[in-house]
Amino acid sequence: MPKNQSTAAQTARRASRSGGKYTEALRRAATSDAPHAPHILRFLAERSGNLYHLAGGIAAAWAHSGQRVLLLGEAEDYWRWSMSGVGRSRSRRKKEIEPVTPPEPTTSMLWASPDGPGLLARHTCMWEARHPAQGSDCGFPRADRSPLAAAVADVLDAYDVIVLLPQYWSYPNRKTATAHVVLGEIDIFPHTDCRTALPGPGGEEKGVPLSPEQSAAVLRERCLGFLFGFPSLPIQQDGVIWQSNGELPVDADYLASVDRDMNRAGLRPLGWTLAGRLPDPHKQLPEPDQLKDPNFVQQYQPIAGRLRTALDARPADRN
Repeated sequence: MPKNQSTAAQTARRASRSGGKYTEALRRAATSDAPHAPHILRFLAERSGNLYHLAGGIAAAWAHSGQRVLLLGEAEDYWRWSMSGVGRSRSRRKKEIEPVTPPEPTTSMLWASPDGPGLLARHTCMWEARHPAQGSDCGFPRADRSPLAAAVADVLDAYDVIVLLPQYWSYPNRKTATAHVVLGEIDIFPHTDCRTALPGPGGEEKGVPLSPEQSAAVLRERCLGFLFGFPSLPIQQDGVIWQSNGELPVDADYLASVDRDMNRAGLRPLGWTLAGRLPDPHKQLPEPDQLKDPNFVQQYQPIAGRLRTALDARPADRN
């Protein structure tokens, strides 16, 4: 048996260490021995800079539970540099000596289990090519997304989950992704109405408390409005993960009521997470030492487990 493969019992033992029941984990592991198409997951977020840690933590939790996970990143768009000479004077364009060349693909192993199949790898490449404009293109180059399709096709047989890490997270990918999950970043949790104040003891004014249903409505409007902007592309959403940038001012019962209202509105809540006191590095995944640290990975295991259950509950080829 290859080093990075294991029996269903071994997989079940590793899964049970994270809090699950061994018998249930064994049943899931036994059924997962059959070949299946990998999930191709795209997270959607309006402001993605501080959410790479969340995506990386979820991917690491999957890897530590025995899954083979690939983070497929989009390389910086070099086309904006190659098109920078358009519209300049001829004398200035002559000064440009060398044309811009696309970056080479890079692959790195972020973490691998010493005694099982779990691993986390990252591959970064160009997702798009540009071709000369034709008569109907109004002078703009034609975008070709076949490089992304080719990159996914090359690794389909090697991974259980492929997480797409685009440069811009607010646009769905209906052609490549089989699942879309929304990441909602909360600056200030809406538990009071800031437009109406009530006098408090000591002279200070406090906002009128909102019900959980009112709070859920505000969160949907504030954090998910980008989904209904232009271009408005209908997609199947597999859930919403909320990340607060500060301590939540409500208790667990209040959040449970918010989740019920989200579910009623057709948005499957997958969990709440709290960003650190210090902001995470902008557009940076967790450091390799963090990905190896069980204490770091453990905080993402509940959300990762619920998300994997949601993915496994529907056809892998749905987008």
